[in-house]
Amino acid sequence: MKTEEEQCMRILTNAVNECKSDWIALSGGLDSSILAHLRKDQKPQTMTIITKDFLGTDLTFAQIIAKHLGLPLSLIQVSMEEVLDSINETIKILGNYNDIEIRNSIVPYIYLTTLKKKGVDSVITG
Repeated sequence: MKTEEEQCMRILTNAVNECKSDWIALSGGLDSSILAHLRKDQKPQTMTIITKDFLGTDLTFAQIIAKHLGLPLSLIQVSMEEVLDSINETIKILGNYNDIEIRNSIVPYIYLTTLKKKGVDSVITG
């Protein structure tokens, strides 16, 4: 009988292997780092987003993970103006003003719109 850990790993690995995207939105957090690890043999492109106005620790962690896994990392810098515009667009898409939903959706919105401009039609996110 398999342990719960082995079962979880099998389920997660199978789910990730069903994804056919060549891109991972690599925030440097636990979720996207695990996904990058599980996809490392497919050598996906990775991307992280930071603001030009201030740097967070996410960039450092994304760089460490990408280097450790041998994956190319694209760095996208956005201005505060772009972030504010993204808030407005996110509100339009969500159709509400729930601050938690808006906050949690801004960066994925920026990832998706940036990749769409590059002609990418799918991305794996954490």
